[in-house]
Amino acid sequence: MQTTVQNPIRRAGALLFRLVRSADAIENEDCRCCGLTKGQALALLALKPGGCVAMRDVAGSLGVSASTATRIVDNLVRDGLATRGVHPSDRRSVCAQATPPGEAKIRELSGCYETFWTNAFGRIPKERRGEALRALESLASCVEETRKECCGKASRRTGKTGGRRTHERG
Repeated sequence: MQTTVQNPIRRAGALLFRLVRSADAIENEDCRCCGLTKGQALALLALKPGGCVAMRDVAGSLGVSASTATRIVDNLVRDGLATRGVHPSDRRSVCAQATPPGEAKIRELSGCYETFWTNAFGRIPKERRGEALRALESLASCVEETRKECCGKASRRTGKTGGRRTHERG
């Protein structure tokens, strides 16, 4: 009986691995075309057009430490794609904002992603698209919940849930 359960689980894992690797390759390719690293592209996408985003929120969005997010945003600032400053509603907090050239890169990246996923999703027969979307939504929720349960326990030492673990100095 275990073989019956195990085979679909292994198959699902293998399919998800393929999907993640393919999506990752597309992200890397789109980033290179835009002249950005993947970290820079994801940080830029985390910046809302016309708004100032707290660095802690950028770090959370990327799943990295605040110092790593700062280094990534520093490169965006150096390249003229973002600015950093005091958060308008919390003077103790630093925020980042996309510049007009940064907003153009955001539109370019977003357009590349949308085109790719529109083409990929378009290959699913129309009558099965709703079913595929519901299955993906369910799977994403299940993976997020499971990650919180299993990975959240391991990271209680750092106070982080998910993302990369950092060593705190005590």
